[in-house]
Amino acid sequence: MIKVVPFEPEHMVNIDKSDVNSKVLEFLDDLDYRAECYAKAGPAITMLLGDTVLAIGGVLRLWPGVGEAWMMVAPEGRQKGVALYKTMKVFLDNCEGFHRIQTSVLYGHSVAHRCIMQLGFIPEGMMVHYGPNKENYVRYVRF
Repeated sequence: MIKVVPFEPEHMVNIDKSDVNSKVLEFLDDLDYRAECYAKAGPAITMLLGDTVLAIGGVLRLWPGVGEAWMMVAPEGRQKGVALYKTMKVFLDNCEGFHRIQTSVLYGHSVAHRCIMQLGFIPEGMMVHYGPNKENYVRYVRF
């Protein structure tokens, strides 16, 4: 059974070491600093199976009432997709103090787009050349 604990910065480092295919993490200059910021900037959780980090996620508070949802999944977590989705849905449903939560998904990543919509997000528009290699992203929002 998946255990949910408050996110700690070292959990992100575990994801970084285990997920060699993560294109996002290639562009994070100072992972320790970013992990500290994520831990302090809004509610966040870690999903564990035993001592193994399956995924981390949260909502960065941009300003009062507005947040940016984020999630990173370790390779071990991909085998538990439905359970992670349900855990993240409960987490988002219980995030208080936000009238808007937004997120971005790489254009064409059909699995991620379906998952985001099931989490209650709706597409808001295309973000052209938003990615680090000028990839297009779709902005989603949840009210």
